[in-house]
Amino acid sequence: MGLRWEHNVEVTVSPDGWLILHRQPTAVTYRYPPFVTVSWISLQRHGGDLNLAADEVATSWEADRAEIIVVIGRWLDELREAGLVRED
Repeated sequence: MGLRWEHNVEVTVSPDGWLILHRQPTAVTYRYPPFVTVSWISLQRHGGDLNLAADEVATSWEADRAEIIVVIGRWLDELREAGLVRED
């Protein structure tokens, strides 16, 4: 499953590593800490595969894989609910 930003979502990473999502035309901005930025990059590398992304993040951050899956999964649910991403 691939994850794609919805139309009119501008994605940037701040110099301090925060993921910033700005949605037009509502002008709503969402800010996520560096952990989320790393998670999103990993999801992109692995074609949206949550399990592969969680493996990579857990290894990089020396964290529990099961906890990473829960955290990333909840974040993705937030993005879907806000209409920021879609699955291909």
